[in-house]
Amino acid sequence: MKRQKRSDSQNDDNPFQVLTEELIFLILDFLETAPLDKKSFALTCKAFYASEARHRRALRPLRTEHLPALAARYPSVTDLDLSLCPRVGDGVLALVAGAYGETLRRLDLSRSRWFTGSGLLNVGARCGNLVELDLSNATELRDAGVAAVARAKNLRKLWLARCKLVTDMGIGCIAVGCRKLRLICLKWCVGIGDLGVDLVAIKCKELTSLDLSYLPVISLSFSVVFIH
Repeated sequence: MKRQKRSDSQNDDNPFQVLTEELIFLILDFLETAPLDKKSFALTCKAFYASEARHRRALRPLRTEHLPALAARYPSVTDLDLSLCPRVGDGVLALVAGAYGETLRRLDLSRSRWFTGSGLLNVGARCGNLVELDLSNATELRDAGVAAVARAKNLRKLWLARCKLVTDMGIGCIAVGCRKLRLICLKWCVGIGDLGVDLVAIKCKELTSLDLSYLPVISLSFSVVFIH
C-alpha cells in the first residue's frame, strides 16, 4: 500500500500528466527539424513514447525487414519512402496496403525492385487516399503492372521516369483511370508514343505538368497537349 501511495504521489507531482495529446503533438511539431531531440522526447516516459508513435507521419526505412515492426509501432503514417530498400516484393506492398490503407498519401518506390502488378494493385485498390506515387527506375515494369495503378482514382502526381517497357497501352489505362492527375513524369519512357501522349492530354483535364523528355513523339502530339 505504501508503494502504491508513493506511485500515486509521484503521478500527481508530474506536470506533464495534465497535457492533452493535442498539446503533445504541437510540441512534437516543433521538434520535426531536430530528430535527436524528438527521440529523446519519446524516451522520456511511456506516455510520450506512445504519443510520438501516433504523431509520426513519415517513414524512410533502410530495410524492408523492419517494416512489420515499424507498421505496428507507427499506425498513422501518410508518407512512406522505400527508395532506400532495393528489394520491395509484392508481399511488402501487401503489408503496406494493409497497415496504411486509410492513411497513406505518398509512396516512393523510385529505387525499388521486385514488385509486380499484383503488388501495385493491392496498393491502388486499398489505399484510397494515395495522391503521390513514384515508380521511377522500375525498368522491368510492364503495361500490366502500370495498369494496376489505375485503381488509385485519387492520384494527383505520378512519376514513371525510365520505365522503358511501358507502352501506350499502359499509360492509356492510367489516363482513363486516374483522371485527377496534375503531374506526370514520363522521362525516358521510350516505349510511349503519340497515342499514349494524346490519351493523357485528352483524359487528364486537370494536368498542369507533363514531362516528355526523351520520348519519341512527333509535333502532332505536342499540339494536342497544348490544345487541351
